[in-house]
Amino acid sequence: MRFLIPLLVLLAACGDEFTDPAEFDGEPRCGAESYYELLGKRASVLDTIDLPSTARVLRPDDVITMDFSPDRLTIDIDRSELITSVTCR
Repeated sequence: MRFLIPLLVLLAACGDEFTDPAEFDGEPRCGAESYYELLGKRASVLDTIDLPSTARVLRPDDVITMDFSPDRLTIDIDRSELITSVTCR
């Protein structure tokens, strides 16, 4: 019982923010296509635009969660500070 309360609090904190990957219909929903023009540009360009609050910018060696969320914009940056990927995940 003493472990049940923290587990319930943890589950309540999760809410419905993330989608079950098994239910993903293959359609991206994060609006990544609106950011495709960033591909190949310097990462500093991200300082000049507004990204969704759920967006994440990943650099090499960043530690990330492996959960899948088709509603989350993910921008990958390589070691030379170029944007290499714009996806929903």
